[in-house]
Amino acid sequence: MSVKKGIDVSYAQGNIDFSKISKEEVHFAIVRSSYGWELGQKDSKFDRNIRGFQGLGIPCGAYHYSYAQSRDDAVKEAKYCLSCIGDHHLELPIFYDLEDSSIARLGRRACTEIAKAFCDYMKQKGHKAGVYLNPNWLENYVYKDELMGKYPLWLAQWGTSKPSYPCSLWQYTVGAAGCVSGIIGEVDLDHLYSEETHEETFHVGDIVKVLDPIDYDTGKRFHVYDGETYSVIEAVGDRIVIGIDGRVTAAINAKYLEKIGDKKEELKKHTYTYIIRSGDTLSGIAEKYHTTVAKIAEENHIANPNLIYSGRILKITV
Repeated sequence: MSVKKGIDVSYAQGNIDFSKISKEEVHFAIVRSSYGWELGQKDSKFDRNIRGFQGLGIPCGAYHYSYAQSRDDAVKEAKYCLSCIGDHHLELPIFYDLEDSSIARLGRRACTEIAKAFCDYMKQKGHKAGVYLNPNWLENYVYKDELMGKYPLWLAQWGTSKPSYPCSLWQYTVGAAGCVSGIIGEVDLDHLYSEETHEETFHVGDIVKVLDPIDYDTGKRFHVYDGETYSVIEAVGDRIVIGIDGRVTAAINAKYLEKIGDKKEELKKHTYTYIIRSGDTLSGIAEKYHTTVAKIAEENHIANPNLIYSGRILKITV
């Protein structure tokens, strides 16, 4: 896993001494650009901070603190944010900071739509945009399934050894817990994960842990016991079928899984089920499960291996 250490800053850090920052292990910075959408709500240190970090070769992103009450307000904030960023080139995304209580009371649907409106406008203008959320907001104030995976997530979660959700950026300490030479007082510390951090490749037989139990096909949640692990029964693109002892539990997006073991040898201990899809061939299915066409045909009483039908359930013992 590739992880970079960085900081996020605003006017609250005062005049940063960039000669000292150059000697610190700061690989990136997220700089507050603005808040709201009225004139005069640009962060007073934004231009100075961007120039200072980028002058040291440190890549930067930005964040905008939201007070939006509707999708229209969110678009206004996006436009104002871009006007504040101006001609500065950002190597990292522009994040939408959702944490204000005035937004939280609007309800989950409104909060989700506000986030989407800001990010989608940014994308239309050619900018990569993400959302800044804490676990409480993810679970109670937005529909996280509509945001995670579509927009980069900057997760604010402090006092834990690792983030509880797949994220692009993790704010792991806040305020007084952070200290960096060149900044007087407190500063937030972050980890930036490389793009492949949460994009593992899964294979049949891998042992996985479920990070968020959302069924791929229905979007509904399924029950997961604490500490339970599953084996991969089928892997097609980002759709991963998982189960226990060869019995299917659910199909799930790969982004919600964490691989904890590559144990293809355990395939020999299980019987699997496979639902035939349009375009499947027995030879292709046999290759996935490291078996032969003859064995699958015999076990499932298939007289003609070249004639199979979508929707039929196969039993495969290997």
